[in-house]
Amino acid sequence: MRVNTFIQEDLRKGAPFYDIGSVSRFVPSVLHMGLGLAGVPSKHAFVDRALESTIAYTCSLSAGYLLKWAVARERPDHSDLRSMPSGHTLFAFTGAGLTGIDYGPGWAAGAYTVAVFTGAERLWGNRHWMTDVLAGAGIGILSAYAGKWLLQPVKDLFRIPDIPWDGFGTRPAALSFVPVADPYSGTLCASLTVSF
Repeated sequence: MRVNTFIQEDLRKGAPFYDIGSVSRFVPSVLHMGLGLAGVPSKHAFVDRALESTIAYTCSLSAGYLLKWAVARERPDHSDLRSMPSGHTLFAFTGAGLTGIDYGPGWAAGAYTVAVFTGAERLWGNRHWMTDVLAGAGIGILSAYAGKWLLQPVKDLFRIPDIPWDGFGTRPAALSFVPVADPYSGTLCASLTVSF
């Protein structure tokens, strides 16, 4: 606990709390699902990535929130007793782990950079202790691999077939966006159509 306090005090000196981590935690997950749709080759097709993500996030969020209730550790800012582990860090590292599994080390480096930034932001904002962030990172990475390991058994259990579609980069797709103004009310509307 003493190491936590020293690290916390060093990070806090003059640091305003911007809560950028509430947005950055989603970036690795968006990369994991979106890169394949943009045409980047991945190990799994879109449906498999979606199922892999569902399994991984079910594991990570279940473990994380069970620990929050079981440990009941006070946050550094004394706002509540749900400090251990960091949920933002857990979410970001799960997405980064999944990105690394499906796209390799190059994309993983970017995703892990965002995940580390999310964890550092939680420390900087005085919302978590260092050990909370490390626990969130560890649970997130393990959960990503649980998603990988359990993908085929879950597909076999629910008889989910292999669907090779992986977005706009692998098959021709047509995208049309049409802005429309309602003639009676003057309300601006839009229509988006995707054909694949």
